[in-house]
Amino acid sequence: MTKINELIDDFRLNQEIQGRAKEYIKICLYRLNRWGEFTVGVLGVTEAEEVIPLHIKRYIQERQRVGKEVNRTINNNLATMKVFFQYLVDEEFIDEQENPMRRIKNLKEEKTIVVTFNDDEVSRIINDLKEETYSNVRDKLILIMLFDTGIRVSELCDIKINDIARRHILIHGKGSKQRLVYISNIMRKYMRRFEVLKLERFKKRQQDEIEDYYFLDQLAVRLSRSRINKILKEHCNNAGVRKEVRCSPHDCRHYFAQKQLRNGIDIYSLSRLMGHFDTQITSKYLRGLEQDDILEIGRVHSPLKELKIKQNINKDI
Repeated sequence: MTKINELIDDFRLNQEIQGRAKEYIKICLYRLNRWGEFTVGVLGVTEAEEVIPLHIKRYIQERQRVGKEVNRTINNNLATMKVFFQYLVDEEFIDEQENPMRRIKNLKEEKTIVVTFNDDEVSRIINDLKEETYSNVRDKLILIMLFDTGIRVSELCDIKINDIARRHILIHGKGSKQRLVYISNIMRKYMRRFEVLKLERFKKRQQDEIEDYYFLDQLAVRLSRSRINKILKEHCNNAGVRKEVRCSPHDCRHYFAQKQLRNGIDIYSLSRLMGHFDTQITSKYLRGLEQDDILEIGRVHSPLKELKIKQNINKDI
């Protein structure tokens, strides 16, 4: 018999060995430790082998009772627990048939329509930035990259100089998954300008004083997520963005997805660009499109659009 807290620590060690991202490991441990505290402290179950589906359901009920989490958040917790118990099966701590998560179903999530930026707002946000200093051009490029590629803010922070190629950028995504995103013409234009200013800004520093991340603050240190949040918020306020748009970097991701769908991209390709593991995750962005958008996409991509169909008229009619 093995104690739950020992196996959580063993899971952490394995994730580190596998090279999982620190943020991913951090959120997994937070979720597992909270579940472990309830299971041991409230239910009195200390051994992993003793955990049964009823105990998991009791934990779900407890999260619902607290009432501070929507079903989607609880489902995210369940997803982490499924990964944890599958690890226990793989390492033969428990048998497959003893996995308590096997028959635990996700809660029904409310289907919400994502309200995001419109084209005019995006234009005003980006154009609100002047191009006079290193910080100005850096911040403008950051916003352009968020809107133009749909990458997560954490992914943007983690871009290193060696990740930049002529036509694409290597992105280090969730769960240590890597993918490529394109460099558009507008991105390339501002990347060149930014790189010149960056060299000038840090020319008096020794190489070992400059972090090898692409986006740096004034001290040559990797930009933080909170700083990028503030950059976006500031220019959203200046641009007079609608109140129903949260103005978070994730809303830039929503804009990217819906814009690509309006432009006729297929769900699979969009899923690849966004770094989703499942196209079902990507399909939720369809809910934000108006019926007219859907009809126009169908019209533009009509199956018969490129076919040559001859007009065959019966003269007797």
